[in-house]
Amino acid sequence: MSGLTNTNVANCLICGETLKYFTEEKELTCYYCQKTFKGYVTCPNGHSVCEQCHNRPITEKTKEICFNSKSVNPFEIFNEIIEIDHVSFLGCHHAFIVGGAFITAIKNSGKIKLPENYLDEVFNRIENQAISGYCGLTGVCGIEPAIGACFALILGSKCGKDREQKITMKVTSTISTAIAELTGPSCCRAYSWKALQIGNEFLEKELDMILEGADKYIFYKYSDIHPHGCRLEKCPYYKS
Repeated sequence: MSGLTNTNVANCLICGETLKYFTEEKELTCYYCQKTFKGYVTCPNGHSVCEQCHNRPITEKTKEICFNSKSVNPFEIFNEIIEIDHVSFLGCHHAFIVGGAFITAIKNSGKIKLPENYLDEVFNRIENQAISGYCGLTGVCGIEPAIGACFALILGSKCGKDREQKITMKVTSTISTAIAELTGPSCCRAYSWKALQIGNEFLEKELDMILEGADKYIFYKYSDIHPHGCRLEKCPYYKS
């Protein structure tokens, strides 16, 4: 599978039909790799795509941009990635873009030493919790643990740790609450910007580390292409 995905995640990547979301798990077969998997999303023609095949084109491009970026502004890096042609408007690939942008800005700041495999490690952690449709099925958006994975990596957080784990869990719970206030319907772009804002605030508060802020990099110009309908004036990032 090569190239990037269709721009409208509410439509099937293969045939363009409107996707069907289930509330009970189904056994599905990935159109691309033929792997059988358990999932909640398909189309009327029976096309389904597994998480790995759905996210791979975007995660690979995200890594490429992050490795080549010199920016210390996570918003700038995030927006550079989502401006690429064919980045789906909704979907868990946003978790990888958010995590990649945030950890890359931290690395580029030079204030925290990270392991050489920092991006792969963050992505591996995100992959275990960012799963399509689970924002509605469990109430957990994958963007939350994306920022959490970044904090856990730079703090050395793991089960049994004290301050490190507490900070990591506090940042994800704060993001979760903030995202809930932006819901109705879902908007991965708004969720991403809010998560990056809160991530920046926690860096300053807990680690006395300041990255470049949002400034001109938060702007909402996507209201006409939101598959489920833009919240318009209800969204703090909306500009008519």
